[in-house]
Amino acid sequence: MQDYPYASFVEYVTDQMGRPVMLISALAEHTHNIHYHAKLSLAASEATSNVLAAPRFTYLGEAKLVPDEDLATCRARYVRYLPHVAEYLSLDFAFYRIEPHRIRSIPGFAAAVWVSAGDYLAVSTHLAEAEEGILQHMNRDHADALRAYCRCRGGVEAHEAVMVGVDCDGFDVRADGVLLRIDFDSPVLDAHAVRDALVKLAEECRK
Repeated sequence: MQDYPYASFVEYVTDQMGRPVMLISALAEHTHNIHYHAKLSLAASEATSNVLAAPRFTYLGEAKLVPDEDLATCRARYVRYLPHVAEYLSLDFAFYRIEPHRIRSIPGFAAAVWVSAGDYLAVSTHLAEAEEGILQHMNRDHADALRAYCRCRGGVEAHEAVMVGVDCDGFDVRADGVLLRIDFDSPVLDAHAVRDALVKLAEECRK
């Protein structure tokens, strides 16, 4: 529909720099539109009964196929967050990353601000390459610590806690099937800094 915007529901996972990544079918109307005109907006909100009072944002950017050199880490991270999409990987689905142009952030009712791409994007780190190893180590050797993080920082008593992703600002844990975000006190730039931050957090949780 030339000159008409087309809205659609999609799932997405952010990469290490905060850029949304989508796994979408070649048959989908929104994929056809991206090929015709790659500029788009992505709106997201907290799940709540009062959307107007909830934090939300509109992300303006340009959708591009994830380059081959990033596909392996992109695929692994995406499936950890959204395991049900694994069955799509053998079909006509492809990963698209949305490069930011500008973000409209609305932290609550009657509050809004424009954020530039430079101010939004996380700093470039080497965590994408180290992420898988960090997750394997934490999930294999520190299950008790993960449950403690959920309890003292997330307010959740989890029977099972699995770390599914880590970035410069924090990490995500699937606590009894529900994703829980836990922030670091300050940004981390490499695997050693992640270890130090997790050790500090574990000490805090033991107090």
